[in-house]
Amino acid sequence: MYDLSQTVKITIFDTTLRDGELALERKLTVDQKIRLAKILDKMGVDVIEVGYPGAFSKDADEIFMVSKQVKHSTICGLASSNPEEITAVAAAIKKAVKGRINLFTPVRLKANTEASEVLQIISSSVSLARDHCPDVEWSAFDATRSHPDFLCKAVETAIKSGATTISIPDSLGVAQPSEFSDLINMLMHRVPNIEQSTLAVHCHDDLGFAVENSLVALELGARQIECSINGLGARAGNADLGKVVEAIANHPTYHTAIDQSWLHQASETLSQLTAVST
Repeated sequence: MYDLSQTVKITIFDTTLRDGELALERKLTVDQKIRLAKILDKMGVDVIEVGYPGAFSKDADEIFMVSKQVKHSTICGLASSNPEEITAVAAAIKKAVKGRINLFTPVRLKANTEASEVLQIISSSVSLARDHCPDVEWSAFDATRSHPDFLCKAVETAIKSGATTISIPDSLGVAQPSEFSDLINMLMHRVPNIEQSTLAVHCHDDLGFAVENSLVALELGARQIECSINGLGARAGNADLGKVVEAIANHPTYHTAIDQSWLHQASETLSQLTAVST
C-alpha cells in the first residue's frame, strides 16, 4: 500500500449523467440520475456533472433535484458562453452542498472569427460565472484541433478571468498519446499563469486512447480526469471511470478519493438502467 501522504491527489470528475447520456436513445429519468448520483457520491467521486440545460431543458430541473440528494460531491452543470445558460446553471446548483459551473468555448477558430472576439467572450463568460459561483471550470472545446498560440492565449485569459479549473478536451477523440502529451506539455510551459488553476483533461475514445491519454496527462501536470461509468459517452465514449481509478490506484505517485468497492455496483446499475452491456 502506498503512503497517501506522499502522493498527489487526483480529482475525479464523472460525466456519466451529462456526456454519458448522449449515447442513450432513451434519456435517463430524474430518479435514475439521482440513483446513480448517490452511488457516485458514496464512491467518493469529487465532481458529478449532471446535465446541460442549454441543450436539454429537462436538465435544469434534474441538476436541481440531484443537488438536493448528494451529500459530499460537487454538483456541476455545463453551459456555453451564453449568459442565459450560465445563470440557468447557477440557479440549478443553488441547493448543492458544493456547486460548479462548467463553461465551454470553441477554440478552433473559423475563418470569419476574430481571435480577439473569442478572447472577449471567454473573459466575460468566466467573469459572469464567477459572480455566481466560486468554482468555475472552463473547457477549451476542440482543443486538440486548435492553433497552439491561440489555445495558450485562451487558457491564459480564462485563468485571468477567474477560472479555477481549466479542462483540455480531445473533443472528437483524434489525438494519439504522443500528440496529446505534446499538447499538455506545451500548455504547462507556455501559459504563464497555468499553475493558478487545476488542469483537467476530457478525452474521448474514438481511437481507443481515452484512458491512455488521460493518464499521460497526469505525468505532465494534469490533476483532474473527466470520465464516465463504463466509458459511456458520445460516439465511442469517454475515458472509463473504473479503468482510470484502478490505474491510479496502482501508481506510486497519485491517489484518488474513490472507494473502489463501489465500482462494480456503479457499472452494474448503469447497465441495468440503460441496457448497455459492460
